[in-house]
Amino acid sequence: MNLMNLNPVVAATLIQRRQVARQVSRSERFVDQIGKLAAQLKLPVDKVAAEALKGLEEIVTVQSPAFAAMFDYGLGPLHTRAWTVDADLDALAKLKQLNETNALVYLPTHRSYADAFILSRLLRDNGLKRNHILGGNNLGFWPLGTIIRRSGGILIRRSFQDDEIYKLVVREYLAWLAAQRRNLEWYMEGGRSRTGKLRPPKYGLLSYLVSAIESGGADDMLLVPVSTTYDQMHEVGRMAAEEAGAAKAKENLLWLAGYARTQQKLIGSAYVRFGEPLSLKEALARADADGPGKWTVAKIAFEVFQRINRVTPVTAPALVTLALLGVRDRALTLGEVHELVLPLLDYADARGLPSSHLDELRSPEGVELTLATLKDSGVVSRYDAGTEVVFAIEPGQHSVAAFYRNSAVHWFINRAILEVALLDTSQEELTGPLERAWQSAFALRDLLKFDFFFSDKATYREEQKSESRMFDAKFRQKAVTAEGRRGILLNSPFLIAHRVLTPFIEAYFIVADRLAAQPVDAKIDKKKLTEECVSVGRQYVMQKRLSSPECVSREVFANALSLAANRDLLKPGAPDLAKRRQDFADELASVVQRLAAIEQLDEARRAPAPEVPSERLIELQESASA
Repeated sequence: MNLMNLNPVVAATLIQRRQVARQVSRSERFVDQIGKLAAQLKLPVDKVAAEALKGLEEIVTVQSPAFAAMFDYGLGPLHTRAWTVDADLDALAKLKQLNETNALVYLPTHRSYADAFILSRLLRDNGLKRNHILGGNNLGFWPLGTIIRRSGGILIRRSFQDDEIYKLVVREYLAWLAAQRRNLEWYMEGGRSRTGKLRPPKYGLLSYLVSAIESGGADDMLLVPVSTTYDQMHEVGRMAAEEAGAAKAKENLLWLAGYARTQQKLIGSAYVRFGEPLSLKEALARADADGPGKWTVAKIAFEVFQRINRVTPVTAPALVTLALLGVRDRALTLGEVHELVLPLLDYADARGLPSSHLDELRSPEGVELTLATLKDSGVVSRYDAGTEVVFAIEPGQHSVAAFYRNSAVHWFINRAILEVALLDTSQEELTGPLERAWQSAFALRDLLKFDFFFSDKATYREEQKSESRMFDAKFRQKAVTAEGRRGILLNSPFLIAHRVLTPFIEAYFIVADRLAAQPVDAKIDKKKLTEECVSVGRQYVMQKRLSSPECVSREVFANALSLAANRDLLKPGAPDLAKRRQDFADELASVVQRLAAIEQLDEARRAPAPEVPSERLIELQESASA
């Protein structure tokens, strides 16, 4: 595009945006909502209307072909050239057909700044309509903000909890777009995941669409779950540093130039998968049939995230980092890594998990190739000056490796919990051993419910029954005796609880430990407590009191605090608060010990000359229960 023509185009699109703002502000619905809000706030209608129009002019967008070309062919390659894109083209064809009669709301995972550019390119190349993408106004700097706002992007304030007028503006603009059957897109996680797995959803924007449908402002929209997974990401190192305490880089023109430079090097594939679309209107009707309640929006968001998890593929880097992170700081030979990965491949095949290029890992050469790509990006070190070549996580890169592992960790969470439940009941003969195992499994599910998207209790029980049959075809017959339960663990082709659960449980323990140290009559400052958890967590890892460096995670600390709040452990002056906080810390310490016992058992099982494994298992279980 000729730069001499830029100013007239900018001026024209600015006029168009103002025209759209006025069109929305003069609609019958908007005028009615302004009147109601003015009465609620006890402010003059004219003042509320003027402030609302100002907000509308700030957020409304247009889809200018010239600026759309800048977004697609200028900014797009700067962000996406690090990957080849592997997409589900059949699903895209079905979405194109659905879009002929339905407005679509794409709800993707958020891992990278490249997410929006990759999805936009896929939609364009496959003949689908362009989305109106909602994002934070931290990206509103020139020239990025200028291009985004004129190519369909809607940049809103990062926080507006207390601004009722601005909330109305965002809600009614989305309702207006929904009524126009425009396609929408936003990240329900609220920001990029720092851990590599789904963050808890933010409900605000979804609640606005629900309100629009319930009030008759829009008919229906189809929610489209989207999973974008990367083999590797150039930016993940910076995100991991922020998780561990580093300041977040400020987005500006200099930042954009630096980001573009890092994207020059090809680093693998980006996998885009689409979950089963969900009719928002039908979901609301089902919720009403079950009984209306304040959790309707949360249940819909939860269902969307479960559908995302169901289509998220297991990648080769995820399995290789899962193997390397489960041996603390010990280096492994290529054969040892291959030996750890093979049963995981069999498990993925048996369960029919979505995957990509995993068959390559069945040969040592394929494992070595994945290790080489991780070495090239500084995540894995290779030492070949001795008698054998060995590989390990590079010092300081555990959180980066964990990011790749965590993209697939949800596929192994039920198996990991079942292993702990078996350990808990393997010491002695119990009355109703299976029921005792269920209690253990549900207790762990409750501990981790703010980090993982578990099914409802009845479905979860069925999932665990299916998992138990994969553990052993005769699980039910064998599990009735302590010896049988020990045998199930000892004869399993792999144990994974310590690899999957330990970093999360250790992070929760840090929070519980520091929470127990707080005065019971003082209000909890979550930000200050989180900083204390970062500092003390680093200390505990350095002292080897905890085994996973990646457990020092602000994101996981936040989820642990949500659990503490759910258990009424944050409010000062609550009954027996000191005791209940200490009980919480003791509960987490116990799980940490049980996971360590499974780790030791796994090491003993795989040793060349295992030490009487059954007796060793009893010893480990007794130690964990002490």
